[in-house]
Parts: sequence; C-alpha cells; structure tokens
Amino acid sequence: MGAADVVPGVSGGTIALITGIYRELIFTLSNLRPRLFGVWWRRGFAAFWREGNLGFLTTLLAGIVTSILLLANLIVWLMTHYEVPVWSFFCGLILASIAVVLRPLAHFGPAIWAVFLLGVLTAGWVVSRPGLDALGLMPLTFFLAGSVAICAMILPGISGSFILLLLGMYLPVLEALRNLEVPLLSAFVVGCVTGLLAFVHLLRWLLERWHDPVMALLAGFMAGSLARLWPWRVPAEEGAVREHTLWPAQWSEQTGEPALVVPALLALAFGVVLVWLLSRRLPVHNEHRQKQGDAAD
Repeated sequence: MGAADVVPGVSGGTIALITGIYRELIFTLSNLRPRLFGVWWRRGFAAFWREGNLGFLTTLLAGIVTSILLLANLIVWLMTHYEVPVWSFFCGLILASIAVVLRPLAHFGPAIWAVFLLGVLTAGWVVSRPGLDALGLMPLTFFLAGSVAICAMILPGISGSFILLLLGMYLPVLEALRNLEVPLLSAFVVGCVTGLLAFVHLLRWLLERWHDPVMALLAGFMAGSLARLWPWRVPAEEGAVREHTLWPAQWSEQTGEPALVVPALLALAFGVVLVWLLSRRLPVHNEHRQKQGDAAD
C-alpha cells in the first residue's frame, strides 16, 4: 500500500482490496473511538490492544511508512531526470485504474454515467485552480494536504499521491520526506490522522449503501484529472490555470528538449500493464461485494 500511495495512479485502497484486507482495514479504523480507552481502564492494555485490532494496524502502518521512505528519493530523482516518461507512466496508471474501477459495477444506467460525468466536470474544475502550494510551503499547508489526501489513500480506485498532485503538493511532500523536514512532515501526519478519523465513518457508510455511484464518481474524477498528468506541460502565466498543456512538438520547441514520444508511449503502456497485473488475480471490488452479500443474508 505504501508503494502504491507514493505513485500517482495506483490506489493503496485498491491494493488492500486485492490482498483481501480492505474490509478489515475500514472496520478497524471506524472502530477507533474514545470508548476504547474505557476498555483500557476497565480491562487493561492487552484488552485495549485486542479490541482495537492494533496489532494489525501497527504492522500495516510500519510497512506503509517503510515503503514510502524508501521510494521517495527514487521518485524525486526519476521526475528530475526523466520527467516526460514518468508523467506518461502515471497517465497509464490512471487510464488502467479507471477501467479497473468501472469494470465490476453491476449496472451502467443513466444514473451511473451521470455521476461519472459529475466526477469528470468536478475534476476539470479542480485542476484549473491554483493548488495549495500557492499558500506557501508552511505547516498549515501540509496539514491541509494530509487531511485531504489521506481520504483518497483508503479509497479503492484513487491514490492519495494523485490528490497531492491536484493540490500541487506532491513534489513538496516528497522533498520534505527526502530532506526529513520534521515540522512539515509532522503537520502532514497530524493532518492525515485527523482526516482519516473524520472520513472513515462516512466512507464505510457510503460504500455499504451506494457502492456503485461512489466508485463511478471516483472513476470520473480520475478521468477528468488526466490533464494534470499530461507529460508535455509548461508553467503558465499568473492566473487560474497553473500550467499549459502542449503537443510534443510545441513542447520541444518551447523548452528546447527532445519530446521523447516513443519512451513516453512505452512508459504509458507499462503503466497500463502494471495495473492490469495487479488486478488480474482478483476483481478489485469482490471482497467488498461479498461482504455486503453476507450482511444481507
């Protein structure tokens, strides 16, 4: 999940579904309530640990943090030296993830497509706005970014790093990780914890009652946001839109760099294949659907 969340495109929630731990993760997080401290008071720390399923959470968190710390330097280096292929790879991840999210939905009626279109239009508006980085790279900015991105990190189909991209905070967070900027990272972590505990109850409720519309909205959000990942972009002038998208030849003319169209296409194809390999063994939403069916029975 940590490796997935550090790359814009692959969802940590999707990995949790594929590996069969998604339902346990959501129910464990939604059960983290103040009543657990009452268990500690009445029955001791061991009962508190078991009741909160904290062994599961601790192990999972250790794996996520380890993976993120190991990959942060690599991602920054790749984006510095191989910008066009890396962004193309991210585009391939998103394109394939859209198909993975939509594939298991039971019905593709007008309502589902309307929700999908709403996601596309919403994302199109979001990517045309200045990101949080316009506020300056201060602890409050990192707190806000963490509180929003963590919600996506546990959603199947959309990655937290992708949300950080839309907010303009992906590279600042990676740089903070690489340089171990403790104040900024602490604010980000506090934001993640705050957003997670506030959002997980709503997520559990939404997925149990409106699973297909929620997933269609996420797929539309990813589709509408592809403009932010287009490999050939240049900084925009002051205004609402922060970057201009160009055709490869235009980009090469303006930047003086080779467009690298063939490596970009290969990287895009690799991203598509990677997501397909991750999802081929288990349909991504099977676990959630099976649990819903068990509850109904």
